Amino acid sequence: MEQEKHQYQVKRVIGLDVHPECFSAGAVQTSIYKDADSQILWVHNRVDMNDLENWMRKNTEANDLFILEAGSNSFETAARIKSCDRKALVLESYRAGAIGKSYLKTDKEDAVKLAKIYLSGLAHEVWIPDEKTREYREIFASYKKAVKDNTRVRNRIWGWLNEHGIKNNKNISLLDDKRKEWILSCREWTVTQKEIIAVLLADLEYTNNKRNKLVKIIAAEVSTNKDMLNLLRLFGINKITAFALKAIIGDITRFRNPKKLVAYLGLQPKVKESGNSAYSGSITYFGRKDVRAMLVECAHSILRTGSIDNSFAKWGRSLTFRKKGNVAVIAVARKLVVAVWYLLRGFFTQLTEADETLKIKFTKLAIQIGKEWRNVLGYLTISDFVEDKIKLLQAGA
Repeated sequence: MEQEKHQYQVKRVIGLDVHPECFSAGAVQTSIYKDADSQILWVHNRVDMNDLENWMRKNTEANDLFILEAGSNSFETAARIKSCDRKALVLESYRAGAIGKSYLKTDKEDAVKLAKIYLSGLAHEVWIPDEKTREYREIFASYKKAVKDNTRVRNRIWGWLNEHGIKNNKNISLLDDKRKEWILSCREWTVTQKEIIAVLLADLEYTNNKRNKLVKIIAAEVSTNKDMLNLLRLFGINKITAFALKAIIGDITRFRNPKKLVAYLGLQPKVKESGNSAYSGSITYFGRKDVRAMLVECAHSILRTGSIDNSFAKWGRSLTFRKKGNVAVIAVARKLVVAVWYLLRGFFTQLTEADETLKIKFTKLAIQIGKEWRNVLGYLTISDFVEDKIKLLQAGA
């Protein structure tokens, strides 16, 4: 009797196609009995997002499961659903978006499609970050945008100067106080061109100040987060990379082993098998390309500046004699991710004595956050800050 009841037990899944101003919902009820087909119960179209909570209490039940596609406001919507004592899952947008009818795409169809995709198991579930991790990701995204804007303005200035026959001078910093005088002395400028120079330099100063402010915010977060401070123990990882890794990884326990984390960051080798043929080659390039690029830069730094006592540098350099240079770099980056997993899981060797590299990193961190913030944290000098952070890591968990 219990087995028969289990075979016909039903489950209702509600797909939500969410937009900033409205959403559509489609409820699908299915039996876990293998011969049963899913049944569309109802579809609600273009409901105002401001009425989400009221709509949920009126039309849904506590045991309903809500399915969303990853997007700009999917995590915020999932949090609102959770506040109503309902459960929400977010599906990866790439696979979810690839499934559908080519001749018909409406919000109603997409809502039902999301529920059916979840039941089919064809799309991966996305981890919903906690509030603090979401804040970290917002800071990291703002920092990347600031760096991009700053680089664009800098390139625009040099491009404009090159148009007027002025070559890039590596001895001149565009952020130097005398940069405008140098540009004006290079040739005769019209009144309009002088105004253009002033505007371009003002843009550069604005974007640079924005970037520096975000770097200071990141440095302050790193200085108060033990996981981020621990990541600085790894040679080649600076405060920006440590912050980015913590922001993107979030809860390390969701990765059962280092291979899962390597795959999440897209550094695992590609494997293809068909019939008697098999192929294993370059990395898959899935996952967060921004963090992956940072890890590759870390690997370059390890190979270039790592001492003979550094195990990663020694292993990577020996690999360059057997493989191509890029292969060795990716291999070192992959090895670094494995070390990150062990460190964040608490399986790393406890710090007994800080080396000079770690002390320099902490000193730079103290300088970056500034005297005012250090005083707020209770540190009168930079040495006090460095000593306290070393003691914190030596104390362990």
